[in-house]
Amino acid sequence: MRLTALFCGLAIACAALPQAFAQSLGQTAPPWAREALQGDLSAVSGGRASLAGLPLEAAVRVTLVPRDGGVARVIRFEVDDGKATIALRRFTGHPQQGWWMWGPDTPAYLDLTEAQRDEIIALSQTAIRFGRTGLAGSDDTTNCPSGEAAFVEIAQGAGSPFTAGRGCVQGDGVSLLALRLSALAGSRDEGELIEAAQAELMQVDRAFAEASEKDGAQAAFQAFAREDALLFNPGQRPFEGAAGIDARFSEWHPDARLFWVPRGARVSTRGDMGWTWGEGLYISDTGERLTSWYVSVWGRDIDGVWKWVADIGQRGPRSPSPDLELRAQNAQP
Repeated sequence: MRLTALFCGLAIACAALPQAFAQSLGQTAPPWAREALQGDLSAVSGGRASLAGLPLEAAVRVTLVPRDGGVARVIRFEVDDGKATIALRRFTGHPQQGWWMWGPDTPAYLDLTEAQRDEIIALSQTAIRFGRTGLAGSDDTTNCPSGEAAFVEIAQGAGSPFTAGRGCVQGDGVSLLALRLSALAGSRDEGELIEAAQAELMQVDRAFAEASEKDGAQAAFQAFAREDALLFNPGQRPFEGAAGIDARFSEWHPDARLFWVPRGARVSTRGDMGWTWGEGLYISDTGERLTSWYVSVWGRDIDGVWKWVADIGQRGPRSPSPDLELRAQNAQP
């Protein structure tokens, strides 16, 4: 979604922001950080209007903005009952042209180890002790090796959070905290964005295949489908939705099996749709074997969960590849 249009394109949208936070943004956050920060306000999708007063042992929020455009990120580090979590929202665009949220409205979550938790807490304490509040750092884009600016908020308990901006992320305490959280969260550039999303899709398709082996193809296709999904079968009209999936598998013998192995994944430029392709093997109750190539189109739901929206198959090679054959043999009852 386009954040400028969502949050500040209409006066009523900006008026809906929590007053205390709107004042805080105006007083502390530099202009280049505000648009991305406003993407972290939705309570429904796990946002935080303010770090102050949260029932958490520690909280840090870092807003990282590439000075010449690219991938901006809002990274929240939170410690609750000793457990540390990172929540990451990603945007693509340019500071002067605005930012588009990449992927789902909900953030991506990552659990940290105890060592990583302690490291971030130590870096936060160093940033507070030796960091300067306000905006610091050169505005000269030719003299910024990192290429990024950062706005950092650190809070513990009900007190007002420590805030500091860096026009160029370099080597001081505030910058080191921002850089470490950036490294842990990932998705620092478009290459990492695409790589992370493709890995997600491959993992989901593998889980889909495992569900087919464990629970049967019909149950797996139902569990991983979006409600308006289309299932294509050569020579027939597409089967649509849950009823269509049941109709497609209604004539399958209970002992028929379907196996597949994903071979690759691609993701759209907005990160909200993608597709996987791979090799399949159908084994009937009588032992008849048919191979296939397939393409599954995936979309994220409102919670960021990938669901398949279209599945298309065609006749495959003469015999299955060795790893698919081994998978089928190991799964046979």
